[in-house]
Amino acid sequence: MKSNNEKIRLLALTGLFAALITVATTFVRIPVAHNGYYHAGDSIIYIAASLLPAPYAMLASSIGGVMADVVAGAPEWILATAIIKPINTIPFIIVRHFLKKRSKDDKILHPAYIAMLLPTSLITIIGYYYIAAGIMFGFDIAFLSIFVTGWMQPVASGIVYLLLGAALDGIKFKSKIYPSLMSGRTKRMA
Repeated sequence: MKSNNEKIRLLALTGLFAALITVATTFVRIPVAHNGYYHAGDSIIYIAASLLPAPYAMLASSIGGVMADVVAGAPEWILATAIIKPINTIPFIIVRHFLKKRSKDDKILHPAYIAMLLPTSLITIIGYYYIAAGIMFGFDIAFLSIFVTGWMQPVASGIVYLLLGAALDGIKFKSKIYPSLMSGRTKRMA
């Protein structure tokens, strides 16, 4: 059972990541055709999912993504975002569960996390660029958009995740959040 201090730390990290996701989605972006944009928010979702336990990572991604839609003036995407962003975290959460059991969850860029870029990219492409866009704009246009521009958001987010993850691993960020990872103690913090 988690202590109150651990719960407070996880809630604080959840809020921090929700804010970072909002900012990275809203302000770190490249405009593209039809009033859309590519953003860095998904890469922060991947970082959060590599660090936080399931409900916290899912909550941070949903809140951060929805707030970005509100700030960006795109309320038509709120429902899709509230559903898809937490699903984006699931591949990382599953890997984190198994890595923690083997005491190998000390890095953000563990090869198993890197491999999860493929399933989370498919979730983005199918969820946003096919299902949500199909409902809003028609499935013919949505299907075409997958091949024209839909794959670019997950690829760009994956690259930013790799760069940020390498930088954070370079300063041993994960062990600073979870000091027991490097202390040799058996107590697990998350």
